[in-house]
Amino acid sequence: MKGEEFVAAVTALVEAHPDIRQSGDRHPAHCNLYSTAAGPPIATEPERKRVANIWVRADSVRRHRLAEIESEFFEYCTFDISKPNHNLFREPGFKDADLIRFQVSSLWQAVQVISEVAGDGS
Repeated sequence: MKGEEFVAAVTALVEAHPDIRQSGDRHPAHCNLYSTAAGPPIATEPERKRVANIWVRADSVRRHRLAEIESEFFEYCTFDISKPNHNLFREPGFKDADLIRFQVSSLWQAVQVISEVAGDGS
């Protein structure tokens, strides 16, 4: 599975998790915002054509557990330079926090990131 089909499958995994719910009454353009039952936010970018990105707060994951997954760290104090997806900031949990964008390449990697943020759903 690749491309748009893969990106849609990753978004579906996030939406299917029992402890994740949509944040707010609608998603902004260019990203889907969610919050977990425990509080940390998580986001996807469903309009991507080739890559599946999952955005999380850096303090909501144990990064060493996800070290094999391609990621980029965005430090809060340099957002004006690094320019993460500005639509994320409609979710209060993403404001004023360091972020990590995981670029997952398999559904198993997506499950690992989702589980790290939201738990295993049991």
